[in-house]
Amino acid sequence: MAVFTVPTRGIGKPDYSREVSAGRERAGMLLAYNQQFKVFVGGWGIADPLYPFCVDNPIPIGGKWHLTDSDTLAPTPATLPRGFTLTIISVAFSATEDMELYVFTDSIVCTNLGVSTGGQAIYENKIREFSTIWYDPTALIPHTLDIIAYNRGAGPLHGGAALLCILEAVGTPPFPTTKDCRCPYCQHMQTVSVETTLITCDECGKDYMVTRYSTLRGL
Repeated sequence: MAVFTVPTRGIGKPDYSREVSAGRERAGMLLAYNQQFKVFVGGWGIADPLYPFCVDNPIPIGGKWHLTDSDTLAPTPATLPRGFTLTIISVAFSATEDMELYVFTDSIVCTNLGVSTGGQAIYENKIREFSTIWYDPTALIPHTLDIIAYNRGAGPLHGGAALLCILEAVGTPPFPTTKDCRCPYCQHMQTVSVETTLITCDECGKDYMVTRYSTLRGL
């Protein structure tokens, strides 16, 4: 019987057992040079004596709430300038009562973003949940957008909502370097750098925080 020496080529069947968890990671997202993240939020929290600055603010029975820009705390309606498009790519909300969420475009178009029953969480991650590109693909005119949550339940509504959007410049100058923020305590408007997150109000002297999605390049 002949005996041969065989050179090793490879290490056998690869073992991927330690990499299974990688399949649970979110895909992530990177923005192009002419894009920014824009997030609109609504929060209808409860009061807790441990946190005196967090007040009870539910949507009343039959009431509504305009979502705000998380980078500025300014409520909608908001103006989208000429030369920019806005695309909603994900919608998430949960509430203790029945709720409807709508976006109104230029006071002409009404788009339903979702309906939930009390206690049910809603999350949708789509390529385009809503976009101004549908109506103005080259961004030739400005648009007014209003995003409103309606309480359709039998009691005060607590919960929250968040819309993740992509703001895209179409043949326009660079994005602004400042933003106008609204103090949640006295409603004073204050101009700060787009990178600012912690703000001391010029009017009432209280501190508050905003996000800085406009400078975020990826998720």
